Amino acid sequence: MITVLRCAVLALLFSASVQAETTAPTQEAAPAVVKPAPVVAKAAVTKVPVAKVPLVFPQGSGVMHIALAGGKKSLEAFTYQPVGADETTPVVIVMTGVDRNAATYRNDWMTVADQYHLRVVVPHFSEQDFPGAAGYNLGNLTDSKTHHRLPKSQWAFSIVDNLFTTLQKQGITSQKQYYLFGNSAGCQFVHRMLTLLPEPNVKAAVCAAAGWWTLPDTDQRWPYGLREAPVTVSQQQLNDYFAKPVLIAVGAEDDDPENRLLRKSKQAMAQGTNRLERAESYFTTSQQRAEQNNTPFNWHFMDLSDVGHSGSKMSVFAAGQFAWFEQHNAFHL
Repeated sequence: MITVLRCAVLALLFSASVQAETTAPTQEAAPAVVKPAPVVAKAAVTKVPVAKVPLVFPQGSGVMHIALAGGKKSLEAFTYQPVGADETTPVVIVMTGVDRNAATYRNDWMTVADQYHLRVVVPHFSEQDFPGAAGYNLGNLTDSKTHHRLPKSQWAFSIVDNLFTTLQKQGITSQKQYYLFGNSAGCQFVHRMLTLLPEPNVKAAVCAAAGWWTLPDTDQRWPYGLREAPVTVSQQQLNDYFAKPVLIAVGAEDDDPENRLLRKSKQAMAQGTNRLERAESYFTTSQQRAEQNNTPFNWHFMDLSDVGHSGSKMSVFAAGQFAWFEQHNAFHL
């Protein structure tokens, strides 16, 4: 009996073993395939240049802003052009008196600009950026704190000439040169600019009623003469100045020796006791220097009857002179 039971157990174990060996093993779940995240290409960053706004000469009366050297500041310029003006119209740059009232001077020129068909530009040299007489009347040649000479690009004289060059480059004018007018402190600016700035693009100039002058010689120390001036002026440069068409003008009644704005230093008084005498002295001295150096002298002198110290009257006079010069290549004397 025991033998029979043992055989049955062995048979059962053998059957289970065979079943275990013949049963297909259970497959493991296939590992999940992790797809790498798609690489997104970075868009190319293109630096779009900031477009420079083209300069526009406003119709009628307006204001332009001219970028100065370095691009951090701009110069405000009051403008006027008559109906029908275009790039061929003559350009007059007007320098203001001591008040630097550019808008007033622009307004004074509007009627005569219509009459003679002229484009007018009046730069405004602010007291903040061009302080005192050194910053304006004397052309901003030196730093007001260090007294060192400034780069030529910062001279007020250069800024005026470069203003016209900017108008040329932007196609606003096709004129090759411009007319230059200054009254009182503006005349101080004009005659020093023509003395000190090499080869300005000035066709002809009217310089009216300066309070005092920088004589074109080295007999006097700067700023009454060229000795020890911040800028060296060659004889050839003076010759070019003497040869340029320049009209020195002054009112015949601009002879008040007590005018509150008239400089009364010893050196200024040596030029005369009033604006009329000082204008005559400057013209005569310049003429003598040209004769001594045997160089052409293309200047003229006019004292206007019944005119005192008046920027508006001198503006009307200068406009007529420029219109005549445009037609005859000479002043109307």
